[in-house]
Amino acid sequence: MLVSVVVCACILVAVSLRLSSHWPVRRRALVAAVVLVLSLLPFPYGLAPWVLSYLGDFSLTSGMLALLAVLHRLRGHQFLSMGQTRMACLLLVFLALWFYPMSLGSSYEDPYAWGFGDLIFSCMLLLVGVVAWLSRAYASCIILVVAQLAYAWRLLPSDNLWDYLIDPWLVFWASGWLIRDRLLARRARQRLAVNPPEAASPEPIRTEP
Repeated sequence: MLVSVVVCACILVAVSLRLSSHWPVRRRALVAAVVLVLSLLPFPYGLAPWVLSYLGDFSLTSGMLALLAVLHRLRGHQFLSMGQTRMACLLLVFLALWFYPMSLGSSYEDPYAWGFGDLIFSCMLLLVGVVAWLSRAYASCIILVVAQLAYAWRLLPSDNLWDYLIDPWLVFWASGWLIRDRLLARRARQRLAVNPPEAASPEPIRTEP
């Protein structure tokens, strides 16, 4: 339960930093510290226990991505490039479109059952981690490793590996990120169409006297 509260606290801090992104860094750091302290207070005083009671537990993936977002907002370092983030969001959305209907009974095969220690499923995740490492997507590889280690140690209330890797709120965030990315790309193309960049005029050829 303690890890679930910490994960939720990281998400709340990331949301607060996103909402205060136009403020100076010191003020944002102060807001993040206040939200973190308020989130980690025990029930019924803390924010995180109340959020968990209404929304359920978040996955370790959500917590790790929130932590990377916090570091990005405060330190300015981008751990995931735009391309890596776009690819991760696409994979999450397509995975959710396959996983949730199948787990809810649309087929006789239940992928949620694979999370109870299935060897083939673990090997598939290992293969995904190796591909991420070879593609230099180190943050994605680390997230997969941390999620599986947390599952091995049963740090979350669930005993299913899927609950450490994915949750509905993470899928909603990924969908929103993709929609926003699409809108920003369309807006950039419209600006280029209205104000095309001026072509550089060739320099005149100078001849020696």
